This record gives sequence, structure tokens and C-alpha cells, in this order.
Amino acid sequence: MILLTMLIIPTIVALAFFVLSGKRITIKEFLTQMAVQVVLMTCIAYGVSCQNTHDVEILNGRVTRKVRDVVSCRHSYQCNCYESCTGSGQNQSCTTICQTCYEHSYDVDWDVHTSIGRTISIDTIDRQGLLQPPRWTSVIIGEPVSISNWYTNYIKGSPDSLFRHQGLTEKYEKSIPGYPGNIYDYYRLNRLVLVGVTLTDATHWNRDLSELNATLGASKQVNIVVVAVKNAPQDYFYALEQSWIGGKKNDVVLVVSVDDSNNIQWTEVMAWTDNKMLHVSLRDQVNAVGSLTREPVIRALSNAVGAFYVRKPMKDFEYLSGLVKPTTGQWIFSMIFGLVLSVGLGVYMVRNDVFNEEYEEHSWKRWRR
Repeated sequence: MILLTMLIIPTIVALAFFVLSGKRITIKEFLTQMAVQVVLMTCIAYGVSCQNTHDVEILNGRVTRKVRDVVSCRHSYQCNCYESCTGSGQNQSCTTICQTCYEHSYDVDWDVHTSIGRTISIDTIDRQGLLQPPRWTSVIIGEPVSISNWYTNYIKGSPDSLFRHQGLTEKYEKSIPGYPGNIYDYYRLNRLVLVGVTLTDATHWNRDLSELNATLGASKQVNIVVVAVKNAPQDYFYALEQSWIGGKKNDVVLVVSVDDSNNIQWTEVMAWTDNKMLHVSLRDQVNAVGSLTREPVIRALSNAVGAFYVRKPMKDFEYLSGLVKPTTGQWIFSMIFGLVLSVGLGVYMVRNDVFNEEYEEHSWKRWRR
């Protein structure tokens, strides 16, 4: 549907050139112009779809080992250059030919291997990498690791198909936090999001959440996040859900509203899973705690996610691919691109006999008049 809409202007312009050109554009040239337009606009439509469905999830695991790897030198330069000439006099042509040399016989990488199957390279502190980086030294075997992973999110491309909470994101615009997906220090991530809430042990919350994600990451392919907001109405959850587009495909987001004493007012769960027992069990266990207390809430998350979470594959939402909508800016760009493309091709077809088959009696002067 997107492609058909994007082709409206190029098709109209191509037809106009074909009809008004006084047979300066033949049927074969017209069909060639249409084929070029279809190919290029298809590329535009595909790029729009990829851009609008591109998303990043968080994969979790642990450090399995750290390795000092000797690798080929990466620092090359040209050497042993000489001139190679052919011909003589004014017809002589010379070319500079060089060999490739390297600064060192080898380089050293300081790598961290993970249970996720990804390798993280620690930045070297000298050009060859001979000096051991302090950050590599501080890596602990078994510590939690979080890594970003790109995937196609069909829900992101057509959020209105699943979220229709009209006006809620605008109502709570100032109090809706950004999604906690910024990995720092190579593989660390904070998953506790506080909105107006103060917790003296926030650092310990993030530590425990990282440990929990590392433990369940491999078996459940899950990323657990906790959002605590102060004195929020129940519909705040739906505003957050719409803003975060339901979370990433492997997220379990526990949202808790608390009063001034951090007593729990209500609890909701955001997760793409068909097993509704996860939502029921986690809500009941957290509500039973009564207050936003770290150890029992972490324990409730561990119990409920471990027992009931089953990740729903994004393939189940592939039917939404046909509902992906370009943004206003993307529409404007595609319309302008299509117009310029079709006009340019039309002018080219008029001025050039591409297939040497135009009618000779129709001159370019007649076309200009």
C-alpha cells in the first residue's frame, strides 16, 4: 500500500510526458521509465519500512572468560615505492607502485567472552595493545553482561494497531521516562526507573536486577525492568505502555505506583507473552509485599518470571508489516523524490532517442513550442 501511494505522482508525471510529448517518448521508453520508477520507489518504501521497524532489545548473560588475543597488526602504511613507466617521450605514462608494510609484527586485543555468544573488546591504551588495560583487569568472570541486539519490531511500525489510549501520552508527557536501554561501561545497564520516587538503595536495586537478568537471561531470553512512580493514577500505566510501545519483545516491565512512604498503591506488568499467569502472579506477589522493598520484590520477580514467562516471537506479529506507516517527513521526502525522479526521467526520454525508434517528423523544436 505504501509503495502504491508513493507511485501515484511518478505515474501521473510519466503519463503526462508520454501523452504530451508528441510521440517523442515511445511506448518502450515510457515502460522503461515506469520500471525505473518502480524499482527506485520500491527501494524507498523498503528503506522506510526498515527504518520504522528497526528496534533494539537487551540480551543478558554473564562473562565466561577474558582473553589476551595476539592478532595481525592493524596499522599499515605504504613502503618500498617505485615508479613504473611505459612508453616514451610525450606518450610516457608512469605509475607509483608500493608495497604494504606494518608498524608491528602483531597487535594485541583484550577480549571479554560472554554466555550470550558475543565478544566484547576492551579499548587498548597503547597503539600496539601491549599494555594491559585496567578495565580488562577489573573484569570478573561470572559478572552480569548486557548487550544490545537489533531486531525487526513490527509493532513499532504500526503502534496504533495495538495501542489506542487517546490522549494519555499527552496527559502524562512530563512524567513519562525514557526507556532504560543505554548500556555504559561496555556491558552495564541500569534497569530501575524512578519517577518522583527516592530509594536510598537504588544502586543495590540495579545490582540485583542485573544479577536476576544474568541468571534468567539464557533460559528465558528475558530483560526485566522496574519502574516506580509516585502517586500516579492507574491510567498512567497505559500512557507508559503506549509511549514504550509495549516494551521490547523480551521485556518484563514491572510498574509500581507508591505513596510518599513508598507503600504500594497499584501494580501492573508490561510483557509480550501469551501466558497471562505471569501478569497475575507477579501482581499478586508484589502487592502482597505491601511496600517497595528490594529483596522481596526481586524475589517475586524471580519466582513469577522463572515460572511463567515465555517469550512471544516477533514472527507472531508479522501480519502488522502491511500496516507500517511512514512519518510525515518520510511522506514528504518520498513525494518530492518521486516528483524529481519522474520529471528528470521524462525530460531525458524527450531529449534522447533511447531505443532509436522515435518518429522523425516530430522535432525537438515542435516539442519546445
